[in-house]
Amino acid sequence: MLRAMKRVLIVPALMLAFQSQAATEDLDSLLTSIKADIQNQRLSSPAGNNALERISAFREQAPFDFRVVPLTYEWGEAYVALANKAIANGQMDKAQGYLDKVWYVASLTPGLEEAQAKIDAGSKSKGAKKASTKQVAKAKGPSKEELARQKKVAAAAAKEKARLEAERKRKLEQAKKEALAEKKRLEAEKKRKQEQERQRRLAAAKAEKEAAAQRAAAAKKAKQSGKKVVAKAAPAPVVKVAKKASAAEIKGAKSLWQSAKENTAPLASYPVSAEMIANRDRSIANDLEPVCKAILDNDASVVVHTPEKADYRWLTVRLTLCLRRLDRSFRLRHSHQLAQEDQPIVTLHPSRGVSLVRQVER
Repeated sequence: MLRAMKRVLIVPALMLAFQSQAATEDLDSLLTSIKADIQNQRLSSPAGNNALERISAFREQAPFDFRVVPLTYEWGEAYVALANKAIANGQMDKAQGYLDKVWYVASLTPGLEEAQAKIDAGSKSKGAKKASTKQVAKAKGPSKEELARQKKVAAAAAKEKARLEAERKRKLEQAKKEALAEKKRLEAEKKRKQEQERQRRLAAAKAEKEAAAQRAAAAKKAKQSGKKVVAKAAPAPVVKVAKKASAAEIKGAKSLWQSAKENTAPLASYPVSAEMIANRDRSIANDLEPVCKAILDNDASVVVHTPEKADYRWLTVRLTLCLRRLDRSFRLRHSHQLAQEDQPIVTLHPSRGVSLVRQVER
């Protein structure tokens, strides 16, 4: 009877152990395949056999396993090397295509900023050549009336810029105050938990001291009565072992991302050419420049409304590059929502101190 019960308990435990070992071996195999793909320049092609797809598969299976992070940056460095080679050959569009992939997947890759700066410098020099050609062709300068009109427009623009700058500083100051209040709250919470832990340890030490005194008293009493007392061994401490993310935890993480929606009213809305997005036309940068200036002036976050997730990723990279040309220190917070119609739009929202996921967690 006892043997049968032992077999009933042992078999499920062995099955769980085998499943856990198989999952670990599968992740290890993915890491090995990613390394081989990077070494053989299978970065994002061919389909079904490249490093980018395997990196995405690893993240989906084990979102809390950070062993894939160094390989992600190796993947990004491989594309940066290809981009530098293309820049040296004068193939700026090809180099930009390489960097676009890195900006979306691993924007902190070493060398990415420098490679992008080379392409930006090349674009500026081309623009300067075009401008000089137009100046030579234009023999007659602007009239007095035109100059006066331009001065009037410039003065109005300067006034509006000063107003927006004052508003931006006010918002920054408010954000700093809120961040300071949050920091104080976290520090108070940390001190509270530390005090709780200190009290717990004092209580545990007191209980152990009392138990030791009881054991000593029992031993003394037994000695006086002539009996031999065997001290009981103290129970072994319980060690918590960090467990791997379960399927439920992975599902919960995905659900958290899906529920991270922008719930503030938009400050402004900008339609974007669906045709240029579909054709991946990089000249869309000219149309995005007013949007980027508005984002900087309002210190805003954005929601990109597109019918396809791939369109959102491409347009987000274009916005990021546009903002970098205007202000390298600005970091864009963005999220995606499916467009209600075929017309893609970009909506501006108040600046967020934390990501949408952190807001959902609260």
